[in-house]
Amino acid sequence: MEISEKELIRRAKNGDRLAQSEIVKTYEKMVYNLGLKLLGNEDAAEGVLQETFLKVLQALPNFQEKSQLSTWIYRIATNQALMRLRVKKRRQQTFERNIEDEDKDYSNFVRSLGKDPLGDLLNEELKQKMDIAIKKLPENYRTTFVLKDIEGLSLKEIAEMLDVSIPAVKSNLHRARIVLRNKLAEMWN
Repeated sequence: MEISEKELIRRAKNGDRLAQSEIVKTYEKMVYNLGLKLLGNEDAAEGVLQETFLKVLQALPNFQEKSQLSTWIYRIATNQALMRLRVKKRRQQTFERNIEDEDKDYSNFVRSLGKDPLGDLLNEELKQKMDIAIKKLPENYRTTFVLKDIEGLSLKEIAEMLDVSIPAVKSNLHRARIVLRNKLAEMWN
């Protein structure tokens, strides 16, 4: 017997483990794919998946149902992925600073490499040109592009998720497509 989304949310808010599990099952593929497209790494996408549903289940009692459950979960997943990108960016900056200063203690440098730098490098080499081009997009362009053109969300949903105006979403999407087209053209030449 299928129950409505409202009933599922009500049950999950009241601690019904089956309802909570159903929410995870319903949206886990969507969250994983979003994480994979934004981060380009399966392990990172798994991390986003886990972190997202921990946050979802913790925050569910406060979910006010002003938006659809999927939009709310997308927003949480997007924020989790963006936080990982910021951490990665800081690690890269630390890496670059440590390389520039050869007289420094290299313990910070080694810690900044992550758990499996060789695996990360090999994964990067195996990616398709499209994934490489998407990954090279600036963060705000990539997020907008993935949510609209890959995940198929509406401009309104993206604007709500990212807390920006619809014209800002349109502008970022347009610019993302131009940058992506130019990057792909460079790769083919």
